[in-house]
Amino acid sequence: MFRMLKMNEPQAKEFIAELAAKCDKRWKETVDKTRFMSELREGKLKKETLRLFYINWGSFVPVINSVYTAAFYRHLWFFVKNVDLMEVYTQKILDEFGHPCPPGHIQILIGTGAALGLSKEEVLLTPMLPECRALPDFHRTLLNDGQIQEYWFSVLWEHPFGNSCLDFFKALTMHYGLSTAEASYFSKHHEADTMDHLDRKAHGAVTQTVLVRLLQEGIHERPGYSAEYCAVTPADLNKIFMDGCYTATH
Repeated sequence: MFRMLKMNEPQAKEFIAELAAKCDKRWKETVDKTRFMSELREGKLKKETLRLFYINWGSFVPVINSVYTAAFYRHLWFFVKNVDLMEVYTQKILDEFGHPCPPGHIQILIGTGAALGLSKEEVLLTPMLPECRALPDFHRTLLNDGQIQEYWFSVLWEHPFGNSCLDFFKALTMHYGLSTAEASYFSKHHEADTMDHLDRKAHGAVTQTVLVRLLQEGIHERPGYSAEYCAVTPADLNKIFMDGCYTATH
């Protein structure tokens, strides 16, 4: 049986705030406690492990960004009914693909990879470990097979990821010899995912804005895919991602 959720705007904002807090909590309980992140913060993570993570992350980034653009087509009926939301959606697209100039953040991704001794081909074209493949496949499955809200709930993890990006940036500049410019993939994503910037909403705020409107219009939860499940599962998958890279190099 599908469960109907329909709320007014204050109720929807409260619901999303509580869900975002659960997402942050799950991230702290999983990702932040991995050996990968613990050793990274201390500067004790093997560079081989760090490089393997970055190679797999490099393969993930174009996938998740293309999933985001595909969401506009899949959910076009919703956006043409809510034309005002196209503005915040487009702001994120412009950030991902236009900053600092086209093709956008992928340039920064390649630049930080080069500082880690990785070629453009290694960063973008290396097949992903199975443990790492689970994360993009989860998002792709929700977009293609799920209800509209499932995908949008599933990207609430951008905010805690942005906080982890600050850990990456500090570790790379303090312990691994990268300059602030060389580690800018992580500093830029800390900024983009957690705070308003360049006169644009933080990426996490864009997602929450869309979700509030969805809840006002009413959503149907299918069995096994509750809002909380879709929101917190990416934290578990990011943990598996990091654990896979750690295990493969130890």
